[in-house]
Amino acid sequence: MTTTTGDLTGTLIDGRYRLRRLIAQGGMASVYEAHDARLDRTVAVKMITAAGTAGFDLTAFLQEARTIARLSHPNIVAVFDQGVHERLPYVVMEYVPGTTLRDLLNRRRRLRVEEAVELCGQVLDGLQAAHDAGLVHRDIKPENILLKHGGRGDRVKVVDFGLAEAVHGDRRRRGPLLATAAYVAPELVRGSPASPAGDVYSTAILLYELLTGEVPFDGPDPGEVARRHLDEEVPSPRRAAPDVPEGLAQLVMAAASREASARPVDAGAFARRLQAVETRSVQAAGQVPRPTRPFRTTMVVPSEGGRRSWKALITLVAIVATLAAVALAGWWVGVGRFTSTPSLLDQDRESVEAYAEELGFQIEFGDGGFSETVPKGEVLGQEPGVGERIRSGGTIVVTLSLGPERYEIPDLEGRGEDDAVAALDEFEADVLIEREYSTEYGEGEVISTSPEAGEEVTAGAAVTLVVSEGLPPLEVPDLVGKDEDRAEDELEAAGLEAGDASERFSGTIPEGSVIEHVPGPGEPADYGDEVDLVVSAGPEPVEVPDVIGMDVDDAREELEELGFTVKVAQLWFSGTVFDQSADPGEEQPKGSEIWLWAR
Repeated sequence: MTTTTGDLTGTLIDGRYRLRRLIAQGGMASVYEAHDARLDRTVAVKMITAAGTAGFDLTAFLQEARTIARLSHPNIVAVFDQGVHERLPYVVMEYVPGTTLRDLLNRRRRLRVEEAVELCGQVLDGLQAAHDAGLVHRDIKPENILLKHGGRGDRVKVVDFGLAEAVHGDRRRRGPLLATAAYVAPELVRGSPASPAGDVYSTAILLYELLTGEVPFDGPDPGEVARRHLDEEVPSPRRAAPDVPEGLAQLVMAAASREASARPVDAGAFARRLQAVETRSVQAAGQVPRPTRPFRTTMVVPSEGGRRSWKALITLVAIVATLAAVALAGWWVGVGRFTSTPSLLDQDRESVEAYAEELGFQIEFGDGGFSETVPKGEVLGQEPGVGERIRSGGTIVVTLSLGPERYEIPDLEGRGEDDAVAALDEFEADVLIEREYSTEYGEGEVISTSPEAGEEVTAGAAVTLVVSEGLPPLEVPDLVGKDEDRAEDELEAAGLEAGDASERFSGTIPEGSVIEHVPGPGEPADYGDEVDLVVSAGPEPVEVPDVIGMDVDDAREELEELGFTVKVAQLWFSGTVFDQSADPGEEQPKGSEIWLWAR
């Protein structure tokens, strides 16, 4: 298997799915929000990690993914595609914007009875579709239940059939315990084959947790927790939550029986029995406190002493009445006028106001708060908290979610560096400064930002500022051999100026062309610096000597030493010069050609 690890954000899978952000990570797999370029939609890609592929049956995994993809039910996260990327198996699933049931329980601890029953009913509806197709989930728990944001009706989605296995034909097999210990069916602990009854058991444990805020068996040792499922019966949820109706509590215990044959046969049977039970919470009626000690009175025969006894009796009755009134007043002040604060979480502004009005509470909306998980406009928090004491008819301060905390990158182009950093400090951006030369922006001015202006980022996001270092440094161009006019044009184009120009003879550089310049080619310079030119005046002029009458060989030698090119026309192999092409005393450029005639 490949050793690819780490965050694969930005990777393009199968030329189609661009992984945009990591949204969940576990020991066996990572889940990414991705963009399906072919269908232009957002999807979720679950990538099995290198660690998760140990002992992994790839063929079985892909076959099971194809089986799950054939499921179509509003309470099951749809599977669209499957494959292998660099030897890592993956599945492409429906993207569900929302939170997990675990997130909801972390906020509220437990749900109202009616909520718990409705939610479990949707879970069971999704599981029954899987059971009908011959699939068992094996790992029902709050983390694998998604709640769609703003959803009503079918807002529950069962996810992660990655641990499911087909239950028909030769795929009914024994295997290692892969489920979560707190929810695992006893038969899986024993190593028996998975069956729909196992999902019924796990869902019953889930319902127990929703009703009570705790699981029946828990502890730091998963092995010990799993063994308790084998050895102990699940207790009545009424022990932890007395408001649970007796019929519902009995159904939970029946569905969580240690013997699979005693449970509802599958998710559909469980759902039908769940719909039939009474779901109204049991409320204990409040009673007015009575005196803690009874008092006895005795009738006395009228007499003088009798009259005193009657007065004592009347006094005693008055004392008892006063004590009762004081007790009642104390109860009312200390207890009676208070009740438990209801949960307003997971509701929007309109439903909160209606619900609070129905219960007789006042609502005050505080400043909103940002949240990555609670949709904008829904309740993020409340004060007093859920279950805390509140005076009947009192005020509950509600904080609504402002949605994810996002800030727009301002347009900083052309602004000074300090000014730009101060603007980004408003949302605590992690600013990185990069510098580069620019002919458009002055030193210290912002050239660009990454992300670009207008893009939204989270607080503390990394933002790169590209700041100008001013004009780029110059190098003097190579002007040697170029005529003077062209050299001056090139200097001007490079941001330099032609300085002093001098002449010098040259036998190699044509007249009017640059022999050399200062600064020289490739040397650094600043904008507007002057470059002095040395221009060729052509070859140096030389006075032609008188060689008439000289031996032709001697004459040739003398002229060549002066730099002339000598051509000879003679009748014999040796002779005396009787004429020359340049007159004696005449100046000719060094290198000029001179003819000699000899005889």
